[in-house]
Amino acid sequence: MNAANNSSHIRTSLRIIFSIILALLPLIAMNNAQACAACGCTLSKDWGTQGIGTTPGFTADLSYDYINQNQQRYGSGTAPTPQINSIWGSGNEVEGYTVTRTTTASLNYTSDTWGASAQLPFVQRTHGTFGAFDSATNNVPTPDLSTAYASSSDNGIGDIRIIGKYTGFSADKTSGIIAGIKLPTGSTNATFSDGGALDRSLQIGTGSTDLILGGFLTGTVNEYGWFAQGAVQHAVATKTIDGADYRPGDAYSLNTGIRYAKFGAKFTPMLQLNYIHRQADSGAGATYDVNTNSPLTGGTLVYLAPGASIRAGGGTSVYGFVQLPVYQNVVGLQLSPRYTLTLGVSHSFE
Repeated sequence: MNAANNSSHIRTSLRIIFSIILALLPLIAMNNAQACAACGCTLSKDWGTQGIGTTPGFTADLSYDYINQNQQRYGSGTAPTPQINSIWGSGNEVEGYTVTRTTTASLNYTSDTWGASAQLPFVQRTHGTFGAFDSATNNVPTPDLSTAYASSSDNGIGDIRIIGKYTGFSADKTSGIIAGIKLPTGSTNATFSDGGALDRSLQIGTGSTDLILGGFLTGTVNEYGWFAQGAVQHAVATKTIDGADYRPGDAYSLNTGIRYAKFGAKFTPMLQLNYIHRQADSGAGATYDVNTNSPLTGGTLVYLAPGASIRAGGGTSVYGFVQLPVYQNVVGLQLSPRYTLTLGVSHSFE
C-alpha cells in the first residue's frame, strides 16, 4: 500500500471512529446528566448539517413542529399524584401544560466547500399553570389548585438563526464544521391572562445572543446512508428585562441517523437518534424551587425518530418525523412531551 492510499485509509478510519463515538455518546452520557423536558425540537431536518442543504445551490424549506408537553415528570419517572400535591402544598407552582407550534422558513445555500442557512421561526405557544400568579393570595398558592390557575397565549417571530458550514477538510466533502449565531429577535414580554409575568423560559424568545458550534460526518454503506453530528449552543450576550438578568443554559446536542435507499429516489425511509442536554437557566428570571432554591430548568432528552422523505418531483420533497422519547430525566417537577411531530416541504433550485 503506497503512502497516498495509506493516508486515505487512515482518514476514512478516523471518520468512521468519530461517527461511532458520536452515535454512542448519547447512551454513555445520559446516565450522568441532569435533565429537563422543555427543550424544544432536537431533530435534524436536513440530512447533513442541521438545516443546511447538501445539494449545490439554493434550497428553501418550510417545516412545522408540534410539541405538546402534558406529562408531569419528576426525575426519570412519571410524577404520581401524591407527589404533585406535596410539591404544590410546599409553595411551588404546578404547571399544567405547554403546547408549542413552530413554523420555520429556511433559505439555504451550498457551494462546493461551504454553505449558509437563515432560519426564521414563527412560534405559537399556549400554557397553563397552577400557582404562577394568584392576586387574591399575593402569589401564595391556596389549597385548591383551581383557585390559582392562570393561562397564557402568545405568538410571533422567534429567535432567528444564521448558520454556516465548511466541508473543505476532506476531498469527498463528507465531513465538516458548523458555526452560527442565534439572534434575540423573539419577544420576551408575554404575560398570563390575569396580568402576571410569564416565566422567562416560556417566552417566545430567550433575549440572548447565542453562538452555535459543531461538526458532522456523512457516509454510505451499500444501500444505507448515515450521518452523525454534534453541536453546542452558548449564550454570549443577554439583556436585562424588568430588572431580571436571565441567561439560558448551554445546550449540547448529538444526532445520528440512517436512511435506506433501496426504494429509489421517490421514497426514502429514515431513522434518527436525537440527544440534547441543556444546562439549567440562571439569573433573576430563571425558575427555582421556592424551598431549596434549586433550578427547575435544564436537562436531558433522548428521542428515537422514525420518518420518511417523498420526492414530489421538480426538486420538491416532503418529509415527516415522529420523535418518541426513549429517555427523560428532569430536575424537580417538569412537563415533558409524549411525542413530537415534524412535517416539512423542501425545494431545491437546481
